[in-house]
Parts: sequence; C-alpha cells; structure tokens
Amino acid sequence: MSTSNEDKAAKWQKTRQLGKARYVMYYGVAMCGISLAVLFTAIEWLTQQTLTPSWFTIRIIVFGIIGFFIANFRWDGNERKYAPRPTNKKR
Repeated sequence: MSTSNEDKAAKWQKTRQLGKARYVMYYGVAMCGISLAVLFTAIEWLTQQTLTPSWFTIRIIVFGIIGFFIANFRWDGNERKYAPRPTNKKR
C-alpha cells in the first residue's frame, strides 16, 4: 500500500469509530441533504426571487433520503477498500 493509501486507511479507521448509523446520519442526511436543500433553495431565490417553504421542506426530505443512500454506499465501499487484509505467512 502506498503512503497515500495508508493515510486514507488510517483516516477511515478513525472515521469508522463513529459507527455506520452515525456516519450515515451525519455525512449523508445532515451534510449532504441539508447542503443540497440550501443550495437548490438559493438557486430558486436567485432565479425566481421567491422562496416557497413547502418546497424547502420537500427538498430537505428528498435530499436527506438521497444523502442517506450515498453515505450508505460510501460506507460499504470504504469498508471493502480499507478492510484489514489477513497476512499470509508461509511455514
């Protein structure tokens, strides 16, 4: 493993301590979902000069669900990528 991969693996081991549920809720639902909802609401404001509270609520829900799945797939991918590999010792 190169130094970069070793650094990423060490960072993943630290992040992994959060647990899958907390990781998915924080990075997926909170960070991704809320960020995208705010971004698209800002785009709506800039292009149409209107804010619709019901659309903001819908965006929070939809992007939260999308973020949930994205973070779930990222967790699984990182688990496969940085899983400790057994060492083969020859006798």
